[in-house]
Amino acid sequence: MRLTELTGQGGCSAKIAQADLASILVGIATPAGGDLLVSAETMDDAAVYRLADDLALVATTDFFPPPVDDPRDYGAIATANALSDIYAMGAEPILLLNLVGFDLANLDGAVLRQILEGGAEVAGQAGCAIAGGHSIRSPEPVFGCAVLGRVDPRRMISNATARAGDLVFLTKPLGTGVILNSHKSQQVEAAVLAGAVATMRQLNRDAAGAMLRAGASAATDVTGFGLLGHVHNLARASAVRVRLRANALPALPGVIDLIAKGHIPGGSRRNLELSTTTTQVAPTVTDEQRWLACDAQTSGGLVVTISVERAVQFAQLLPSATLIGEVLAAIPGQPALELS
Repeated sequence: MRLTELTGQGGCSAKIAQADLASILVGIATPAGGDLLVSAETMDDAAVYRLADDLALVATTDFFPPPVDDPRDYGAIATANALSDIYAMGAEPILLLNLVGFDLANLDGAVLRQILEGGAEVAGQAGCAIAGGHSIRSPEPVFGCAVLGRVDPRRMISNATARAGDLVFLTKPLGTGVILNSHKSQQVEAAVLAGAVATMRQLNRDAAGAMLRAGASAATDVTGFGLLGHVHNLARASAVRVRLRANALPALPGVIDLIAKGHIPGGSRRNLELSTTTTQVAPTVTDEQRWLACDAQTSGGLVVTISVERAVQFAQLLPSATLIGEVLAAIPGQPALELS
């Protein structure tokens, strides 16, 4: 049995819609203050708690149903996706706990072991220790991690510190949601799927290192809420306006054709619906470009904002990064995000 046959939606496309989640969480999370440097208020990638003047604990968790059928790839992708939150804060991952939902009555335990081995491989690449976890019986497979990292709070990167005049870079191409949706229905070429799996397995470690060395002002990773959703969170948290260039958005090979054929996952459709209230879209933006900007990514790249003066160094350190827009001053009464 294919793992993707056991779930309605896999990967980060399975996330609860951003608007629904925001309304549910009102008043529940503890606001930032004192030693809690980053809370859920700004919808940042991880929580940050100061332990000393030069040391803070970074905490996150992420899990989802299988986006692919290969168990090792599933484990590797889920682990890379969870670690991404730590890298987006400019932090170093140090410890993770596995989170597992699995049905041993209908699936061989060897499949679960392969999932865990795939995750362990990526954790090893990150230099992150694995110290157990938690498992439950579940008819739908679920796997992910709770991850702890460390950072000097004076060097921490968040989504709330972008500045007008910054340039905006994206470190991985878009389109994994579309490709995974096509894979679930077995309508994607093997080479296209392989390209998506390779980028999802790739850690954001090098991207994080480059942004720290170049002195980035802010960052966030791109996962289930799509590029527009995560950049909108950054713009609101930073009290700025961000303009993204639709024709500059990098796409994985084969994605545009799949979009044209209608292979749009549910998560991307929910993201597009929300974007109608958060994003000013120019009439020149094509339907394919808008779907790409809203596509629910699994283990996507980092969005990095950085000053014009430091952007050259960042581009040299990370040649794979793509310049996709700029940060502007906020305009009262106007959307915080523009796609043109």
